Amino acid sequence: MKILIFVLFMCGVTASLAAQSTATGGSWDRVRHLPAGTRVHVAGDKQSKTCAIDLVDDATLRCSKGSSQYSFVRAEVKSVKLTRYTRSTLVGLGIGLGIGAGVGAIVGHAQEKPNDFFPGLSTEACAAVGGTAGAIAGAAIGGPTDFLRGPTVYRRP
Repeated sequence: MKILIFVLFMCGVTASLAAQSTATGGSWDRVRHLPAGTRVHVAGDKQSKTCAIDLVDDATLRCSKGSSQYSFVRAEVKSVKLTRYTRSTLVGLGIGLGIGAGVGAIVGHAQEKPNDFFPGLSTEACAAVGGTAGAIAGAAIGGPTDFLRGPTVYRRP
């Protein structure tokens, strides 16, 4: 019962984080005022990149990732969004934890019947193992994909 309450709590926390609203697109001035080094995702007509801002002026946005340099002409920029790798990792971890614990609890409960697949493991232990595996997988998927990217700093009118 304690595990079920914990899983429901974690699902509520992750849903709350995922539901937080993102700002709608603004003017190019918002992009110009971002400090150098800010990590952004730039969607352009010809290319899209996740990079750190080097320079923004009235006509261009220049950014870099490692030793690679990228330049975007303002007229070709569809949108500029801030990255949220940490938030995506944590929400992915929470979702994975909830799903994994739920699946583990179901498997553990089914094992309490004859012909145990993993004899000696209780429902709670299976839920803990499933939750751990799910949390690791969720964090590993959520972080690199940055599925909660945002807020939008600029969107072409």
